[in-house]
Order: sequence, then C-alpha cells, then structure tokens
Amino acid sequence: MKKRMNDYETYLKEQELAEGTISTYMRYARRIEHRMERSGELKKTVLDFKQDLKQENVAPATLNLAIIAVNKYLKFCGLKKCTVKTEKIQKRKSLENVISSDEYRKMLQHAIQSKCTKYYYIMKTLAQTGIRVSELRYFTVEVLEKKKIQVSNKGKIREIYLPDGLIQELYEYCGEHGIRSGVIFKGNTSKPIGRASVYKMLARIGAGAGISKEKVYPHSFRHLFAVTYMNCYGNLTELADILGHSNLETTRIYTLTTAEEKRKRMDSLGL
Repeated sequence: MKKRMNDYETYLKEQELAEGTISTYMRYARRIEHRMERSGELKKTVLDFKQDLKQENVAPATLNLAIIAVNKYLKFCGLKKCTVKTEKIQKRKSLENVISSDEYRKMLQHAIQSKCTKYYYIMKTLAQTGIRVSELRYFTVEVLEKKKIQVSNKGKIREIYLPDGLIQELYEYCGEHGIRSGVIFKGNTSKPIGRASVYKMLARIGAGAGISKEKVYPHSFRHLFAVTYMNCYGNLTELADILGHSNLETTRIYTLTTAEEKRKRMDSLGL
C-alpha cells in the first residue's frame, strides 16, 4: 500500500494541484484504502463509507469533496466501476457564517490586547486583500514595493493588489520584528506559516473576543472582503477578477443577503 500511496501522491503533484488539495485527496485515499484492505466487496465498501459520512452529519460540500477525492483515487487504481455519485446540493439562497466588520474589529482589538501581533496583521492582510490563507506565503518584503503580487493557485495565475494602507502597516510590522527580506509571515521555523496554525490561533482570538466559532476561520475574512467590496462598489466582474474566480456564478454568492438580513427585512414590512 505504501508504494501505491507514494505513486498516487506523485501523480497528484504532476497534475500541479494545490498543496491543500493534494493533502485532502491523500487523506481520503488512505481512509478508503484501509477500508478496502479489510473487505473483499469493494463497491459495497465505498457505498458504506459514503453512508457513514452522511451519518456523521458532515456538510454536503464536505461530503461531496470526500466522494470526489475517493473517486479520483479509485480511478487511479483502475477501479472506476467502484466509484459512487456525489450528492445533489440545493443552491444556496443565503450567505451564512460570515464575520461582520464589527466582529472583525473586535478580533483585531483582542489580538492587540493579547499581544498576538503577527495574527493582527494576518487578519488585516486577509480582510483587506481577499486572499486565500494559502496565499500568505507570497507576501514578502520584496513585493511590498511593487504593490501587487502575482500568485499561482488552483492552476491559475492572478494578481493580488495591495492597498497603500496595508503596505505601510506591513512595512512597520517588518521593521518592528527585524524582517528585512523574504516571507513576512513565518511559522515556528523559517518556512511560511501554515493554514493549520492560522486556523487555530484565529479560533483562540475569536473565542477571546466572544465571536461565534462558526464564523472564525481564515476563509471568513475573504468572505468579509468580498461582501464589503460588493456593498461599496457592486461590481461583480471586478470582484471576480480580484478573487480569482473563473466563473461569475462563484462570485454571485456575495450578492445574496444572509438569512438574518432577510428575517429583519420581513420584520420591518409593518404588515
């Protein structure tokens, strides 16, 4: 099994998939492989795995991601006949669990009070640029002068634009911490900070600031940026370009109101 896993990982890398995607595909490949080792009925094993995920009440998108990952591995192994169907997901009518601007400011304040300076600037970077957390590694001292960053993610190349205010703040942060070159946000080693580290610390800061844990995750700051941008300028095509979306339908979610906003509007009808 070890050789097959190594071969599969090499195969995924050759497809130039993002590191996070490869990690997810490998995790589900190992899970289904362990199950198949214990069972001779391969198709039934995959169906049972799908059913178990359903009983765990995972989000529909997470369930489908698991199915896609498992199917990809099965096809790699020449077991296409054992693949299973993804679940149909009703199109979302509301945008939920997005941190508000007030909650964002509370987290910034708590980060300063807790002396979590690095994460204060990470939150500002995520919220002011709309980047994915995996793209923090592209933020180096050298690119600040250029005011934009060219990144490669999910098989696409796009430009991240840096607001002047953020550039100035990042220069100040680098000066205070003796960062003269290279990556600005590092983990415990000299390598760029990882997604898990950011997620854990944001969760801790959010809890300290009294923010619902469902709203505190790195991508929530990308959502905050997008919602704020749409409210200010209403330019869907421009926002799609900034976020790196190939399909406008992906960006259109930011034109939707939340369920709470819908409810408040109904309350104000006076009927």
